[in-house]
Formats: sequence, structure tokens, C-alpha cells
Amino acid sequence: MTTENYTTLKVKNDTSKSVEVYVTFAAENSKNLCCPSPVSVSAFDFLTVVNNLRGKFTLAAGESQTFDPKGQCFSGNIGFYIEPQCPVAGADFHHGKQGTNIAEFTLNPQSPCYEAFDISCVNGVNCFMEMSVDKSDGWFYGPNNTPIDRIYNKALQENAGNPGLYPVNCTDCIRLVGSAPCSCLPVGPAQSERICNVQRPGRGGELVVTLLSPQPE
Repeated sequence: MTTENYTTLKVKNDTSKSVEVYVTFAAENSKNLCCPSPVSVSAFDFLTVVNNLRGKFTLAAGESQTFDPKGQCFSGNIGFYIEPQCPVAGADFHHGKQGTNIAEFTLNPQSPCYEAFDISCVNGVNCFMEMSVDKSDGWFYGPNNTPIDRIYNKALQENAGNPGLYPVNCTDCIRLVGSAPCSCLPVGPAQSERICNVQRPGRGGELVVTLLSPQPE
């Protein structure tokens, strides 16, 4: 079990080529009792500012970059190759042919709120990624509080039954609520039970988001 009093995040590139990494930050919101004043894009000087809620950086092959929020709530998402969006006409796989998937997280929220993370394929899939934590740090998912230390996405319609994953166009994990975010993509298959989030009441340690290799070109 880790002894640090807050959680950090690391992004790793496990491919043979450099990649553009996009980091989207949650906005300040006084009504959000868990994370009213999250860390912002300006807190990390290695980011190039895209807008007031998004930054980007280039990560070389085999390299990693650590985000240390200094104990502040850190909530947002990580995407690779392009900014998060629905399918891009004429694009290849990595640049949005089937939309984009993102790694979502909330770390160091105010107590008693839980930390949480997931991979969202709601807007499609443009890469294969995993999110991993230490086995002893108390993370779990689903109605039975099943322990877990790694999640990863599969192809566009292959994530049903895969813990920690929101399937394509399944905004509520087990179903689509409202209009499909990406109307040109299929819906699901959805999860049969609420297994889309990994969470814990604790703090400390490191959440690692890894771009995996090999990948389809």
C-alpha cells in the first residue's frame, strides 16, 4: 500500500513513434463538491496551451511524462494523436476514422468523494490504451467491488464485458441516454451491468495511462 498522501498521473508511449498527447482539464465549478477548483492547464509548463481547458505535448517513443498536481484535485482526460472528437472524414485510424477514445480520471477529490478512472469509447476508438495502478492501492469496479489494477480498450464494438470501459455511444454505461454523441457510429454493445468505472476511497500512488503497441495502421 502506498504511503503518499496524494495521487499523481503518468502518461507513457509504448509505441515506436512519437505521439501528440492532448490533455483536457475540468473547469472550475463551485457546485461540484468533489472537485470545485481542479488543477488547470497552466500548472504544467511542458504543455502547449490549446485553450483554457486543454493542452498538448509530444511524447517520444518509449518515453513517459509525469503530472504532479501537488495534492490538488486533478480531473480530466487524456487522448492521443488528435483532439477528442467523433469520426473525421478521410482520416486514418489513429486520426479519427472511427472517432476517438480517451482516458478519463478524477484524482485527489475532496473527501469523502472517491477517486475514479475509466476509458471512454463513447466517441469511438482511434488507439489502444491501458490505465494501470498498483495492485495494493485498493481500486475496484462494479456492483461486487471487484479488485482491479489494469483496464484496456479493445476495438470499436468489442468492449462489452470489459471492465472500466464505456462502449461506443453508451453514455450511461449500460445504455445510450439521449441522442448519440456520434450518430454515424453504432451503439454498443452496451455493458450488461455498471462496470464502467474504477474507483476507490483512498489517495496516493500513481495512475499510469499507456499508449499501447502494436496498433493497426
